[in-house]
Amino acid sequence: MKKVIIGTKLFVVQLMLLVSCTDVVDVEVPDGGDRLVVEASIEWEKGTSGQTQSISLSTSAAYFEQNKNTPVTGAMVIVTNNNDGSQFIFEDQGNGIYITNDFVPELGQMYSLEIKYNGNTYEASEVLKEVEAIDEIEQIIDSGLEGDEIGINVYFNDPGGIANFYLGEFTSSNAPLVVLEVESDDFTDGNQNMLSYDAESLMPGDTVKIELQGISESYFNYMGILIDQAGGDFSPFPTTPVQLKGNCRNINDATEEVLGFFRLSEVVKEAYVLK
Repeated sequence: MKKVIIGTKLFVVQLMLLVSCTDVVDVEVPDGGDRLVVEASIEWEKGTSGQTQSISLSTSAAYFEQNKNTPVTGAMVIVTNNNDGSQFIFEDQGNGIYITNDFVPELGQMYSLEIKYNGNTYEASEVLKEVEAIDEIEQIIDSGLEGDEIGINVYFNDPGGIANFYLGEFTSSNAPLVVLEVESDDFTDGNQNMLSYDAESLMPGDTVKIELQGISESYFNYMGILIDQAGGDFSPFPTTPVQLKGNCRNINDATEEVLGFFRLSEVVKEAYVLK
């Protein structure tokens, strides 16, 4: 189980450097050029049609630039159902957001993303992963390091005989921060699984919004590395940072580094009011 707190759904990690001297040190940060950033999370909420979906494209900037991301416009964005060949065109909204209103979600099917931009073609493929409904939300009072925090446990059943991976998102009404948690069924296959959430700021009357998503193993591994590097594993012996690579690639130039991930998830949402 790995957990991290982030400021927004854009996974931005802030690094703080502690120094013990007063000398001014000029640090030259290498500029590797702009990177295409692909935010392509197709989420199908249970009980809805899932027809309206969006994908965000931008380019990153150098570390000390004031404008960190520049919206990408004029790209062609298509998602294809590999089973029947049906295509869904995401229309350019002129602000880096691309939207379709006719997407057809099919659980267990492979979908491919194609982006044509600036003379290059970018591709990625993923399976739309399903998720079970939430069975129970339990409020706990002895959560946290000192045992005096309010928290919740979210229970759901895991289908047996297959490897399953999950992403939980928790947002409290009194804090704009999103808490992410990933979990696998390595030790709970076919049994009840649980995700937990607690925070010092939680008070009776607060509403906690819960999202439970089925994710692929590749996205589970991607998020696990991200959480580790953000310090979310709370380990006193952190792992050495490694290059975080998504599944999008430039088929014209294999050396180009593309940021972000294309993934598809079925999602269940609940809201719980703390007592």
